[in-house]
Amino acid sequence: MAKKFTRVSVALDRKSEEMLNILVRKKNTTISEVIRRAINTYFELENAATKITPDITKIYTDFLSDGEHCIVDIEHWTAMLDELNRKASDEFWEIMEKIGYEHGIQYKNKGLTDVYDILRYMEVGNWFRVKIDGEGSYTLILSTHTSQKFLRIFFENIFKAQKIPVKIYEGFGKLRLVKIKEGEES
Repeated sequence: MAKKFTRVSVALDRKSEEMLNILVRKKNTTISEVIRRAINTYFELENAATKITPDITKIYTDFLSDGEHCIVDIEHWTAMLDELNRKASDEFWEIMEKIGYEHGIQYKNKGLTDVYDILRYMEVGNWFRVKIDGEGSYTLILSTHTSQKFLRIFFENIFKAQKIPVKIYEGFGKLRLVKIKEGEES
């Protein structure tokens, strides 16, 4: 039995039309098939148990596509950080400071210059969940309490690189970040 199709007309801007034509050539298929696949993918994303938006997909792609990041099971991550918290040398923590500073510059070059935007970008890595407490005030609920020192040092240096004054408070399994307003003391 033949499939029944409904014909739909869609208005595209020039950029969308170019992208569509590239996909048609790249996949060696029809415009209709590309559109059907796009709708199916969008539907799956919108109806997934956990929302993975196109923006989050872009961040995952940014993290993983060039081999700069790796996926680590939370149990491995916890075990490694537990060991580091007990035995890491001062030199290790100095290296973490430098890496945080370098990430601050990298994020600035990506256009991530707002505390919340940086936190949302990093949240995709599953290190923590961001909770907004008020204007310029955030609580990070950590995936594991063993990441507290690591993340505190990392964030201190991200914000130092961008000259964003932020005070970081440690709780148990949480970090509180408060952006210091101009004229306020830290």
